[in-house]
Amino acid sequence: GFFPFYVSLAVVISCAVNLTKTLLSADDGELFAEWGQIRQVLAVVVPTAIYVALVPWIGIYVASMLLIAVFMRWLGRYGWGMIAAIAVGVPVVTFIIFEKWFLVPLPKGLIEELLGF
Repeated sequence: GFFPFYVSLAVVISCAVNLTKTLLSADDGELFAEWGQIRQVLAVVVPTAIYVALVPWIGIYVASMLLIAVFMRWLGRYGWGMIAAIAVGVPVVTFIIFEKWFLVPLPKGLIEELLGF
């Protein structure tokens, strides 16, 4: 519809403005980011890329449980009880909202098919 088009148009225009400003500005010799900052970005990008790669194979619900658990334990240092509650609860709520209320099927993997979802 119109909303995603206009949102993506705003993103493209913003990117074009940033690219133009970057190309027209003088090089001041400063680094874009320090190695510690790049490491922090990669700590989010790498698990997210693995998540995206796993979704077609194991489904969005199991992949989401794993991603949430990894982020909560690795980056948040939460206890296993809280991790289990959130990592299971969020995909369950997502399933109810999308699959049951909105009737929008999301990608499922072998586990969901075996359980009859």
